Amino acid sequence: MSEKLKKSLLYTYGIGDLCFTLLVCMEVYFFTLFLTDYAKFSMFTGSVIVVATGIGDIVCAFLAGVILQRVSFKFGGKYRSWLVIAPPLVVILFIFQFSKVGGEALAATVIIIGFLASHLFWNVGYGAIGGLMGSITQDQDERTILSSSRAQGQSAGNLVFSYTGAKMVPIFTAGIGLVYGFSLTILIFGIVMILGYLYLYKMSANTKAAEMEAAPVEAAAPDKKSVWEMVVLVFKNPPLLFLILGETFRNTCLFFILSFAAYYFNNVLRNEAFLSVFILGNGIGTLLGAFAAPWIGVKIGKRHAYGLACVISGLVYFSVAFIEVNSWSFTIIFTIAAMIACASQAMIGALFVDTSVYGEWKTGKNILGFTMSMMMMPIKFGLLIGRGIIMAGLVLIGYVGGAEPTPEVASGISTLMVYAPAITSILAAIIFYLGYRIKDTDIVRMQSELAAKK
Repeated sequence: MSEKLKKSLLYTYGIGDLCFTLLVCMEVYFFTLFLTDYAKFSMFTGSVIVVATGIGDIVCAFLAGVILQRVSFKFGGKYRSWLVIAPPLVVILFIFQFSKVGGEALAATVIIIGFLASHLFWNVGYGAIGGLMGSITQDQDERTILSSSRAQGQSAGNLVFSYTGAKMVPIFTAGIGLVYGFSLTILIFGIVMILGYLYLYKMSANTKAAEMEAAPVEAAAPDKKSVWEMVVLVFKNPPLLFLILGETFRNTCLFFILSFAAYYFNNVLRNEAFLSVFILGNGIGTLLGAFAAPWIGVKIGKRHAYGLACVISGLVYFSVAFIEVNSWSFTIIFTIAAMIACASQAMIGALFVDTSVYGEWKTGKNILGFTMSMMMMPIKFGLLIGRGIIMAGLVLIGYVGGAEPTPEVASGISTLMVYAPAITSILAAIIFYLGYRIKDTDIVRMQSELAAKK
């Protein structure tokens, strides 16, 4: 039996994700605003940047998987080494994403290159944390706790950013300039990210994982699988494909809520100022859910925890259609739903590791690094689908920005706010349950059989 991980590692594994989330929030909340209001690009140029980076980001996620699977270093092992290498590169390149160098065409080019290069390495770093999780333990309960710890870190990072980033940007931009203010904010959060990843590198140094013990061998004989072979192996892994598809709709639900809430508060509830309370409530709900998730996952298993959380949260979203809504009631209900939904988010890392075990058991070939990088794909596609639903929905209901909303427009926005999250969340559960049939006990058996073959 493998040695148990220290509790200090188990319950602080999300520190790296907490620190990384600060940079993610910079992009989610400020990138589009930076292009239009701070760097003052034309709408055409801004649209070109958004489209180019959106498509390129999906390609970067794929390339990150190839790098993570095939590139090894002599220090730190296959995955731990990236915790040292990736963060400084991310920080330096991410600063160029929030820059304006020269004329509009040159500035746009620099931003696109900075975006794609930084995202390539942050996808590698994010995937490395997932790959490391699959390497340092084979215990199902420990993997569930590690995965939940990552969700806790991400939720805590959102809360920290709500108190820091939203205040730092206006202060710094007012003090040293619109563009340089962003550079300083990114530099500060970037240093925090580097320290968070170094903490995880240090804490995982004494684990007895075979991945670390075999690091020199891997460095001398890197993975020779071709890109095509890795892609084929993914398509030979039905649980992984269904997990990616289900996760795409779960992320669609998440990004839709975050992006569409402002329309709902402005045009339906007519209480724009309350949006900040909603964001805070959502952050608190996800954090509470993340702390409850390890107990739930260990108690009923990862598969049931993920599926039930998606179904129940979807029904909670749907319940808004049957009550008299005001700012407080809407916020409370969506906070409860966010708390429940986070149980599914907390299972993701461990579920992806399990699909890698299944794939190796079925085909005899290990693509853990490539598999863990696939965690980013549902996020990218979910963001695109969520934005697509918003834009298509607004067009269908006749929304006009800045105009007084008609009763029909307000009703349409209300319908979208209730039904889009409910449908996508429940759809995620249905897809997941239909295609992902691996139980925790199955993984234990597969790991034993794989160990016997080695």
